[in-house]
Amino acid sequence: MSFVRLFFNNWKILLFAIILTFFSGFGQTFLLSLYIPHIILEFDISQSLFSSIYAIATLCSGLTIIFAGKLIDRIPLIRFALLVIAGIILANTVAGLSANLIMLFAAFFLLRFFGQGLLSHTSITSVGRYFNRARGKALSIAYLGFPIAEAVFPITVVSVIAAIGWRESFLYSGLFIFLTLFPLTWFLLKGFDRHKVVESFSPHTSPKTDTTPEPNVSWSQKKIVKDLQFYIYAPTAFITGFAQTALFFFQTFIAAHKGWSVEWMALSIAAYALASFSFSILTGPLIDRFSAKAIFPFVLVPLALGLLVLVFFSHPAAAIVFWFLVGMTGGANPTTGNAIYAETYGVKNLGSVRSIFTFVMVTSTAAGPVLYSLLLDNGFNFNHIHLAITGVILLNILFVLWGFNKYNRQQSMS
Repeated sequence: MSFVRLFFNNWKILLFAIILTFFSGFGQTFLLSLYIPHIILEFDISQSLFSSIYAIATLCSGLTIIFAGKLIDRIPLIRFALLVIAGIILANTVAGLSANLIMLFAAFFLLRFFGQGLLSHTSITSVGRYFNRARGKALSIAYLGFPIAEAVFPITVVSVIAAIGWRESFLYSGLFIFLTLFPLTWFLLKGFDRHKVVESFSPHTSPKTDTTPEPNVSWSQKKIVKDLQFYIYAPTAFITGFAQTALFFFQTFIAAHKGWSVEWMALSIAAYALASFSFSILTGPLIDRFSAKAIFPFVLVPLALGLLVLVFFSHPAAAIVFWFLVGMTGGANPTTGNAIYAETYGVKNLGSVRSIFTFVMVTSTAAGPVLYSLLLDNGFNFNHIHLAITGVILLNILFVLWGFNKYNRQQSMS
């Protein structure tokens, strides 16, 4: 089935998924980093102190998601979604009204928990659960909200902050979410019947053999972390979140290190959004045809190549190539990762499954800025760090290939 037919046959659930990933931008680093200079100035705190507040709030949100994320398996989707939306509205309100560092910490915990965490978790889990044969394409469509947000939100928020101030920007963001996301979600999910999802293929397509476990297979979170497959999948999720968050967080410092202007670096990020958008779309059909497991070992290759470009080239055009390569991984990895979770663990407890991997991802986004700061403070430069990450990526690819081979041998012997 083509993307167009798949979307129009299931436009309500897929539009809901796109909208939620779009609005998750209110809790993502690419947007929140724009507030950092204003917050540091108003609260008279250091960059390192703010980085610590941000990292601890992110880590706490990741821990909380382990328990909160699995509730989507038990609560009707519309009710769960509306609760999450109420949470992101509260988060923006608390941020706008923050009077001290305790309130600021609470605000960033809520922004990361409901924005980065639960809004995207709700979107991707619902799509992964309701689609089977066309899961790859459906996840590609759901993912489109991310690059759209990356293209739209930064310039909008920068303009709003310049016009009315950072506090007012947070407050108006909450009002905007209330006036748009609440009614849209109610309209799109009201009366939604998961059994009406249409994902049939035309006679000319050759979809992959369905490898998804039967619905009665139940994976508890405890069982997941005891299984070899978790340790095959988790490092890729961690490396992606770690590297991408740190690259966005330190983009202005990386630009200075390379001799590029901040404006050029910011403009070059459009290449990331373009690649992320494109490779999300391209990855979906490949998953439906070959399976996510066939693609998964190689999703970090573009990120490694991008880091090498950043290390060895200083021409301004290298910024565009670098961000485009990073965006390739940024688009391919979420689609592939979320498809492989459904293929491996089934969809009966997909909320619980994704909660574990969301925790891994969120933890990595907390660790990225902190570890970069520690290394930079101890005499390492960006080239050292990025070469080290490239080496880790290479080792991870070899480990994933070894792990798949080992697991397949175990299955054939059992």
